[in-house]
Amino acid sequence: MNEQIFRIRPYSKRELAGLYFPFTKNADTAVKNLNNLMHRNPDLLAELAEARYTTYSRIFTPLQVRIIVRYLGEP
Repeated sequence: MNEQIFRIRPYSKRELAGLYFPFTKNADTAVKNLNNLMHRNPDLLAELAEARYTTYSRIFTPLQVRIIVRYLGEP
């Protein structure tokens, strides 16, 4: 088994979406899937907004990644 340990660090939206949706053929589709998953959880979006996340952000900060993982689990 060659499982990697997930690290809290800055991730681009595409990179993090790819970790949550590894079997998605298109990176844009993975990002849309992650956005849809996030928008189903208003508490997650509220915490991300407090952490200065906007829909135009291209990079998730370590704090934002930590919040996402708390709500969605590790990818």
